[in-house]
Amino acid sequence: MNHEKIDRLLKKSQKYLQSAAVLLELEDFDSTVSRAYFAMFYAAQALLLRNRRTLPRNHGLRTAFIESYVTTGRLPERAGIAFNDAANLQEMADYGFDFAMTKDAAEHILQEAEAFVNSLALLAEETA
Repeated sequence: MNHEKIDRLLKKSQKYLQSAAVLLELEDFDSTVSRAYFAMFYAAQALLLRNRRTLPRNHGLRTAFIESYVTTGRLPERAGIAFNDAANLQEMADYGFDFAMTKDAAEHILQEAEAFVNSLALLAEETA
């Protein structure tokens, strides 16, 4: 099975959360948002990989995640909203012309990402 890949994705997710926290301290709010989103992205990949052989990419991954875990009630609606919000902010942060994120936005997304990643890691352990 994909146990090794799932473990690596969850570790990468945790590492990105740590990086986001450091970037927040450095007041690099755009990068904080970007790393926080990708922490969520890798955690979602890990959880989806528990039940699939292959994974969709980017937007397809978010859709598959929401359909598999939020729509079915395995995770609260807030998880889907947080994931989509983080994706939208990540795009503004990474592709915007100027610095787009405020400290408040970066702190909020980091908190959402921490809750999201930790919840998904627990769920991944339960379904192992």
